[in-house]
This record gives sequence, structure tokens and C-alpha cells, in this order.
Amino acid sequence: MASWRSAWNGMAGGVPFRTFEWLMSWWRRYADDCPLYLLGVFDGDRLVGMAPFYRSAGKTGGRTLRFLGDGEVCSDYLDLLAAPGYENRIISPLVDWLLEALTTSDSWDAMELDGIESGTPLVEELTRQLAGAQAMVHRRPAQNCWRLELPESWYEFEMLQSKSHRKQIRRLIKRVFDTDRCQLHVCNSITQIDEAMPILIDLHTRRRKALDQSGCFACDRFRRFLYEAANEMIPSGNCEILWLELDGAPIAAEIHFPTETICYAYQAGIDPTRIKEEPGSLMQIAVIRRAIEQGKTAVDFLRGDEPYKAHWRAEPRVCETIRVVPNTTFGLIRHGIWSTQVQVKSWFKASLGKD
Repeated sequence: MASWRSAWNGMAGGVPFRTFEWLMSWWRRYADDCPLYLLGVFDGDRLVGMAPFYRSAGKTGGRTLRFLGDGEVCSDYLDLLAAPGYENRIISPLVDWLLEALTTSDSWDAMELDGIESGTPLVEELTRQLAGAQAMVHRRPAQNCWRLELPESWYEFEMLQSKSHRKQIRRLIKRVFDTDRCQLHVCNSITQIDEAMPILIDLHTRRRKALDQSGCFACDRFRRFLYEAANEMIPSGNCEILWLELDGAPIAAEIHFPTETICYAYQAGIDPTRIKEEPGSLMQIAVIRRAIEQGKTAVDFLRGDEPYKAHWRAEPRVCETIRVVPNTTFGLIRHGIWSTQVQVKSWFKASLGKD
């Protein structure tokens, strides 16, 4: 697979969560005993398309195709991959192979694609063609991703904010950024990661504990995964860890996965003992100003409908989870069981809401 790295990344569309480094780091930490299910489309010897799947086994013995990188890691904007100019040519071969596999040892009983941006052309065409082969396609809403489109200057950005928010931003800039109280540190070298990552983990964990939550870094597997992914992606400029010091102590930190045009803000933490200093707002000012200075066109806050995202004028990008079930006996049985479980969960949530 390493020989495919360059072609794979060339088909990622500039999205860091589709890259070889991110998905293979995930595979090494999260795959357990699930087999890879990588489907490649070739033009001669050239890799021009890919379905980066793995096949998970359910408790009932079913076989579900999922995107590499799914689950608690929250890899957003996952998609099928296509080389430029091949977008309209890779889906039919993939569908043909998937249908033929139903009668072989490579068979599958369901396909579940989690948190896909609605209207993604390649996934839409895949589901359309599978539906044409009598597969059932079920869609349900997923958490939105949120993207803040950036103007060319900080002044223009300020003017896009509400009057009260603009006043708050200018007050923080005058009180903090126009003094020598704060400093923004950027880890963009693997020699710095052992300094930067513990700061991020500490601030994230302490903030979550203050909210009576465990936080993602409570999981040792997630921590090891993120360390590995960061080490793989920092050398190419696709990962950086930022932390903001105020009066000599870290008060906020974030890990980003930047591209040439977009900064993807993945995880963050703030010092819960210094909430009155507004560390979250200070960090957002620092991050957005830096992105504008670098000529980025957007900061993407990824999935989750936290109020601060809309407050900073980010816009939601609608996402959904797509489930495809082939027209096979076992597939239909499993879909019936799954549908019943979904209905019971919906009924239970509705009954709790009436109390």
C-alpha cells in the first residue's frame, strides 16, 4: 500500500482526513481484526480511483463495509477517491465489483457511511447505481460540520460580526493582543511534538473534567492514534499544534490539519481555571487572524453543533449517515433487525421526552 501513497494523496481532494497518513494511522490503531476492503480502479498501471473501506463483523455475524477512519476518531468529509478527470469513470467499476462480490468470500451485507457531507457527488452516484441494482438506501441526519469563510482582511472579518461581538473582539485585542501578555506558539516540526501534544491533552482533559466529561484523550488508543497521525502529517505541513500563553502559562491549545486554502480545527482545550480571561475567544481571534494572514479562504470547525461556531459566523454543512443494504436474503434480514432497533431507540427517546 505504501507504493500507492502518492496517488492516494493526489485523490484526497485536499482533505486531510482522506489522506494515506491519516487513514493508515487509524488502521494501525483501530482495525482490530477487521479486514481491509480497499477497492482500486486502475487505468493501466495508474491508480485513478479508490473506495477506502474496511469490513467489520457485527455480533450477529454480518459483514458491514465502512470507511477507514470512522467511529470515535470523527474523520470528517470522508469520501470515495478519484483522480482529477476520472470522477465520472470510477463508480461503475466499483459497483460492478461490489455486486459480483455478493456471491463470493468477499461478500457484504450492508454498507454504512457515517457523517458524509450531503450531496457528495461520488457517494451519491454510488448509492444511485446500487439502488438501481435493487439495494435499499437509508439516510438519516448526522451532526453538521461548520465552516467559516474568510474575507481578505481582518477588518473585513470584524465588520461581518454583530456589533456586540465586534466590540468584544476589539476589547480582547486591546486588552491582550496589543500588549506583551500573550504569545502564540506553533508546533510544525516533529521535534516539538513532545512539548506541544501534552499541553493540548492537559488543557482538553482538564476542561472536560470541569464539565463532568471524560474527553477523547481518556482513551489510550485515541491518544496513540493522534500522536502517530501527527508525526506522519507534520513533515508535509498537514498538521500543526498551536497553544496560546497568557502571562507565561498556556491557556488554550488546538490541533489543526491545514491545507493550502483551509484550516481544519480538529481538537481543542482551554484552562478551566481561567474562564474569566476568555481563553476560547482569545484562541479563536489568534487562529482566525493567522489564517487570514496566511491567505486561507476558510477555517473549518468540523462536526458538532456547539453554539460558538455560529457565533463566529461559521455556516453549517449538512451531513448524513447513509446505509446501503444489498438485495440478498441475509442482508434483508439484518436490515430488518437494524430497522427495529432504530425504531425502538426512537420510541424510547420520545418516551423520555414526555416525562
